Amino acid sequence: MKYPIVRYIFDRRKKSSESSTGVVEVEITFNRRRKWISTGVAVLPRQWDQAKLIIAHPDRAEMLMRLDAVKKPIEEYVKNLMAREAPFTFEGLNGWLEKKSNKNSFIKFVETRIEEQTDLKEATKKAHRKLVSALVKFEKIETFDSLTRCNIMAYDQWLHSKPYTQPTIHSYHKLLRRYINEALAFELINHDPYSGVRIERGKSKERKYLTEEEIMKVRKCDILPATLDKVRDLFIFQCYTGLAYADLVKFDFSKVIERNGRYVLHDQRQKTLEDYYIVLLNPALEVLQKYNFQLPIMTNQQYNLRLKAVADCAGLKRRVTSHMARHSFACLALNHGLPMEIVSKAMGHTNTNTTQIYAKLVNTTVEDAFARLDHALTSSRAFC
Repeated sequence: MKYPIVRYIFDRRKKSSESSTGVVEVEITFNRRRKWISTGVAVLPRQWDQAKLIIAHPDRAEMLMRLDAVKKPIEEYVKNLMAREAPFTFEGLNGWLEKKSNKNSFIKFVETRIEEQTDLKEATKKAHRKLVSALVKFEKIETFDSLTRCNIMAYDQWLHSKPYTQPTIHSYHKLLRRYINEALAFELINHDPYSGVRIERGKSKERKYLTEEEIMKVRKCDILPATLDKVRDLFIFQCYTGLAYADLVKFDFSKVIERNGRYVLHDQRQKTLEDYYIVLLNPALEVLQKYNFQLPIMTNQQYNLRLKAVADCAGLKRRVTSHMARHSFACLALNHGLPMEIVSKAMGHTNTNTTQIYAKLVNTTVEDAFARLDHALTSSRAFC
């Protein structure tokens, strides 16, 4: 019974040079037919030796592991055939590798775990699926065997090639580490590829918000199309409630309780499941009354798209998004003297550290207080 020859082959397409790398593939030869499978390893000609394989490369150990991870399943399949004296076919090999790949697929593992976790909200799952999309596009982290420190560093470089901020890049790494830790817990891998790797958290971009004057411009501007008028009203409702879009969509006035002439809403944030408490201010109640207490909801994409036209009508010379309304509410509340703890509870923050970010943005209450103090001191000197 004849069986195939399995070996490594370097730069089959003859594309490498002194300064450019060539790809290492596994070649299977049988009955004058050949099949090549890429290992994903690329080195310079001087870093390849047919007998020693990878030489003079700083990541030699990890690259050898990657080579072995591709060749070993093929050799395993051939050995099984030899033990059973079964014939070899390329079709049978392809089926074996596909089955082996699915079993060894880290991406499939992540996809399955995302759907299995019943404690994750759909919005959170949607964010986690972005990790899957990123890994598919990155192409170098697909199997458990490809979870190497070298690939983690390459993944970081790939993320930096995108128009992402450092906090966003850190978030992608944080998600990846989460599922790597699960793989470790399930004993699917026996090492942490992030060991010794430090990813900077970075500083978040300054939160954008509208001043009280700008909010009034949006409230008072003349808007003719009915659809834009609805968009303006939704934005104003957010500015005076601090609701994020996901919570705006599920707003239900039947959950509002009247207490001492005030309308109070106690609910959970869609994103974090944190409780929040808000008292509906008069501008927000005016919007609700206009629509018989049922808000005219639309998709977030359409909402943000039409907000551009609303901003133009109000004479605002900058881009306005739905989430800016939430930031605007926080600044508005703090500027009018609401305690940090109260604003934090209204926003549904897990702690006041997040709320303090808004306090750093602007605090006209403090500025006004110092202005009054300065005026008082100036006046007292006048009588000396």
